[in-house]
Amino acid sequence: MKPIDLDVVPPITTGWWIIGHAGVILVIRGAKRLRVRGRHHLPRNGPTLVVSNHVSEFDPPAVGLAISPRKAYYMTKEELFAIPVVGRVIWRLGAFAVERGGADRRALRHAREVLRRGDVLLMFPEGTRNPEGIMRPGLPGAGSLALEPGVAVIPVAIWGSQRRWGPIRVVFGPRLDLTDLVEGGGPRSRRAQEAVERMMAAVAALLPAAGGPAQPPPGGRDEAAAPPEVVDG
Repeated sequence: MKPIDLDVVPPITTGWWIIGHAGVILVIRGAKRLRVRGRHHLPRNGPTLVVSNHVSEFDPPAVGLAISPRKAYYMTKEELFAIPVVGRVIWRLGAFAVERGGADRRALRHAREVLRRGDVLLMFPEGTRNPEGIMRPGLPGAGSLALEPGVAVIPVAIWGSQRRWGPIRVVFGPRLDLTDLVEGGGPRSRRAQEAVERMMAAVAALLPAAGGPAQPPPGGRDEAAAPPEVVDG
């Protein structure tokens, strides 16, 4: 069998996507009882960065299923790709490797390519799972990607995926307005940090609507004191 080429963006073919989602639907929609709100906030096309909190290993397939019919790409820890069957399956379903513990230039290059092609990139800016739901500050890599021209940044909160039988609740919020950071001057690193702080504040504001704990936004921002209105759809 041909080895996985981790230096290229994974190909999501129609056949693999249908087969993969058939299995995901049984687990996520069936056993774990997925419910989705605010789906209308997702653009139907164009480069889209979806940013979420992270409470379980089921989060990528659950949020990915909530994003469908659009196909979502996402980063996952490099160690999984060393498992022969698992690595190949998740790669063909849109996962690409990230080396944890530092800035991974290959992973960021893949992420930018996904967005430049007009696809959906799903990110968990905290970088690690937190089943208790008390959010950590986001890593600046997600903020840097949000500064790419034309990218729609959509916050999402997930809760219940850490429980055996769910229910899983996924809540999408309105698109974040980062125009001042995208078009503004100053060091890119500073603008990226500001962008990721706004993202995490928006996600924290949505979390109670998904059933998670109310909390101040990571980093101490206060924009999320009043959560955005979320309607079904």
